[in-house]
Amino acid sequence: MATRAENLAVVRRLREELTSLLDGMDYCLDWKEGGDGDAGGGNDGAEWCAREIIYHLVDTPDQDGGAGSVIAGVLAGTRAEVTILPDANNITPARRAADIDAVRAAALGVLQQAEDAIAAAAEGDFERRTAFTHLPARGIHETRTAQSFIDGTLARHWGEHLAQLRGVRAALGM
Repeated sequence: MATRAENLAVVRRLREELTSLLDGMDYCLDWKEGGDGDAGGGNDGAEWCAREIIYHLVDTPDQDGGAGSVIAGVLAGTRAEVTILPDANNITPARRAADIDAVRAAALGVLQQAEDAIAAAAEGDFERRTAFTHLPARGIHETRTAQSFIDGTLARHWGEHLAQLRGVRAALGM
């Protein structure tokens, strides 16, 4: 079982990595290899631009605050159910027009909400607090702990997409 300090370290590592990866990307948020940067409603993420990657993270698993909202709600005991809709890039016209500062702020806001909730939680809350979780596209309906959202949604899922963002930077020669 992870401790509060270990969970906070996960969030802080993600924040540092995200900040570093977005540094200097203001002119190429919509660039993607072999594409024109036009965002559709969703795909497997293989050819997403940086903007699509970030907004996917901002609203996954929840369209209202992403991982930060889910973790805060589960830890507070106010979130009994979560529905995860994978592979959506969550781009809207307003998000398409957002500058690098707004893109960065959206992602950092999710991480701040998660950090605040983790910092306020009691040690036992990470395993004790749960939400019934639905992944309809995969036929999964199960109870998950707050810790599983920290491990799965933040550490694993964010980590995978930050690796994808590193790939975008590498393809750009950054």
